[in-house]
Amino acid sequence: MKRYFKNKLTSISVAVALSAISFEASASDFNIPFVNASGLGNLYAGWASSAEDASTQFTNPAGLTQIHNQQFVAAGIGLSGSTQFKGTSQTPLFPFGAPETGTVSSKLRGFIPSFYYAIPLSRNIVLGFGETIPFALGTNYTKNSVVSYAATRSQIMIADLGPSLGIQINDKLSVGLGIDADRLAFTLNRTTPPPLSFSNAEGQNHLSGWGFGWHGGLLYQALPTTRIGLSFNSMIMFRTTGDSEVFTPTGEIRTTNQKANSAMPARTQVSLNHDIGKFTLMGTVFYTNWSTFTQLTLKHTMTTVGTMPVVIPFEYHNTFDYAVGLNYKANEKWLWRTGVMFLNSPSNNRDRSVVDPIACGIIVGVGAHYQQNKKLGYDVSYAHGFFQDTHINAVTPISAVTGSSSQNTNLLGAQVTWDIA
Repeated sequence: MKRYFKNKLTSISVAVALSAISFEASASDFNIPFVNASGLGNLYAGWASSAEDASTQFTNPAGLTQIHNQQFVAAGIGLSGSTQFKGTSQTPLFPFGAPETGTVSSKLRGFIPSFYYAIPLSRNIVLGFGETIPFALGTNYTKNSVVSYAATRSQIMIADLGPSLGIQINDKLSVGLGIDADRLAFTLNRTTPPPLSFSNAEGQNHLSGWGFGWHGGLLYQALPTTRIGLSFNSMIMFRTTGDSEVFTPTGEIRTTNQKANSAMPARTQVSLNHDIGKFTLMGTVFYTNWSTFTQLTLKHTMTTVGTMPVVIPFEYHNTFDYAVGLNYKANEKWLWRTGVMFLNSPSNNRDRSVVDPIACGIIVGVGAHYQQNKKLGYDVSYAHGFFQDTHINAVTPISAVTGSSSQNTNLLGAQVTWDIA
């Protein structure tokens, strides 16, 4: 049982998810948040250095000093795609069971909204506020699939809210600081085979809670054509409570006293923007401190034989991710973007489960910005993810799932930027 929860709930600690929206079945654990639609076109290659609009309050609050008018940004990114598992599942506790081989898919449908507001308080101080979705994770396999004893529906949801302040020290250097209030909610379901139940019983876990942290940054104008950005997001600890239930043919077994502490890892980003005529070259190195997780304790988890605490060890490792991009300003109205991101997964081939199947990959994006007038600008962007086939090896006392997983992901974004005054 403990080994089951290790593989099933590892995703909680990485806290990757969507918030307050319908997210039917995400199949991703992107380390990089999709925080606006304008940056999606060049895959956030200017994460900490571009400071093009009020969304910089999240990516690097020092960039708020580049916003000279009161500004509102509304962005949305739609996701579609799927994860497909091919392999074998067996229930080791049932002595007469035979291995089952098959294929099952988890469809991806989701929408990520973001909102930002910035207002200059003086010539050198700008206040910002934002709401965004830092990460995303989820899968949804049918209850009678080959992997149902390992996972059925898994959905984690998070929202980041908070203010930020950017201060210009001199004509070259700006600093920024922001506060993060994050809401985490997650659902983790699976079925339990005989002999732990007389027939297949579905177990459900629903928890939610708040976590608080901070983010800050520096923005340095090294040359008139070169800008360097550095930003940092602190680790955020969550204390979650909720319900743990088991549904059997004879009724429901439930506790409302389930508890778990989880976290979102600290992250550091270093970015560079360099202008060459009508072109802007940009690049970012992202570092995520996944190794801060040693274990997670899930208390009062309901099973068919009562509640029990579960201690979950972690074997994730720190990761570097990279993005490079190019913008081309065709004229005063049109700006074209393109970029590529190289993603690394914190999981490993020994412990990766069907809940969190993504390994290393490349995302390629394109986008366009249209400036209607001095007050209104629009962005559209598209990106496609190419991921390696991943090895799945989730062996627990309840089930042994081995095989491979393949993924495809598409993202389509749109954004409105309004300079109010």
